[in-house]
Amino acid sequence: MSDSTRRGFITSAISAGAAVGASSLIGAAASSAGVAAPEGELLNVAGMPYRQDDPRWGKKMMWDRREVVKVAREFNDETRSDAESLLYPYKDGNNIANEGCMLSCLAMVLKLLAPAAKPAWTPATLNRAAQDAYYYTRSGLSMVTLYPDLVSEMSEGHVGLAMAQDYLPGVKGWTRVYSNTSPLVRAYRSLSPAQRSNYLVMIKTGTYDDTAASHYALLHPNSEQSPDEADALLLDPAEPRSHKSGWTMTDSAKWIGQEPQIKRDWRKAGIQPTQIGGAWVFSRWDPTTGAPLIGPLVQSWSQQLAAG
Repeated sequence: MSDSTRRGFITSAISAGAAVGASSLIGAAASSAGVAAPEGELLNVAGMPYRQDDPRWGKKMMWDRREVVKVAREFNDETRSDAESLLYPYKDGNNIANEGCMLSCLAMVLKLLAPAAKPAWTPATLNRAAQDAYYYTRSGLSMVTLYPDLVSEMSEGHVGLAMAQDYLPGVKGWTRVYSNTSPLVRAYRSLSPAQRSNYLVMIKTGTYDDTAASHYALLHPNSEQSPDEADALLLDPAEPRSHKSGWTMTDSAKWIGQEPQIKRDWRKAGIQPTQIGGAWVFSRWDPTTGAPLIGPLVQSWSQQLAAG
């Protein structure tokens, strides 16, 4: 993909409103035919979740910590302690196995919502594409923490971020939010799996700090759990490859909490296993209207907010 083509995709995504706010979407649901979509076939989750420690890509590097520290000190005039705090010093490096939970989630979003895309999206191919397109570099000259435009670009505008909410877990003054109390997450989980066929929800668990003690996973799109159930089923990049089915938020918290620093940071911030720090909705986009196909979700969300 050429640089000019990349810029074209990003420009078109921005002009189409890839980060449309909640209020405008709720208003559009009642008046715009572009956001509505019929129920579709269940998403094919065979081969999911992508495990970030999969030997096919787990060792591939995302960042070189030494180079990141060097760039931060020499070009950004940061102190040594501030520069070194940018990335956790994993013994085997800042590779996909250690750092790639969000990357693996975005690869799953592309695979599930654009299954016919070429190349076939995996954490390895998406990592390479992100570095080639300068979404982040091994040296940290570019290091975007959440890169939804990457999904839009690599799907040629057919999949993109539609809605997002941050809940700042562990930050003083912010109310704890759980998968059964977030109106947006409840709205998604209130729909049938067939109604969810055009979108996926990525959630954040752990702390607000993304250095080491946060984690990203997808809500399982084919789950039929009640939205009142706090322990939501996940497609989780951290799920052990030996595990077969039924992985929940509690399972995830126990598993990733085996890392001593993560366990300490969660305890210090008072993070609960089923607490969430944010939700991001990725949707297929209607090529004729340039609108995300999230009509049922927006309607469900407005109902949850009204019931508030």
